[in-house]
Amino acid sequence: MSAVSQQHFVSHPEPVTSLVFDEDHFARQTFGDFGLQQEIIALFLAQVDDARKALAAPMTTTAWRFMTHTLKGSAGAVGALRLAELAAGWELAGSPKDADMRLAILQQFESETAAFAAAARLYRN
Repeated sequence: MSAVSQQHFVSHPEPVTSLVFDEDHFARQTFGDFGLQQEIIALFLAQVDDARKALAAPMTTTAWRFMTHTLKGSAGAVGALRLAELAAGWELAGSPKDADMRLAILQQFESETAAFAAAARLYRN
């Protein structure tokens, strides 16, 4: 894997400046329907749990790109814009073969998903 590709895993080539949770975007996507918002956030957090397990394991480049592309799309739709931006970088870089690199990605993922979950809790309450 090239040094350029590896850069997407631990740090973006440019700082990630997107919002942890874009509440305005999410409200527009859900037409302000609180019940729908609750359901979508719950579904997204369940998907995050599945992605967490997948990120820890080696996988083919095709499987990696599918998983990170799916994560990028769902994170963007729910308003987790920083996570979507990171997933876009991971998607482009391809599957890391190195266990240390997977661990670094998993730690970054954990940090971003925890920040989103905290912001979503505040939004829902």
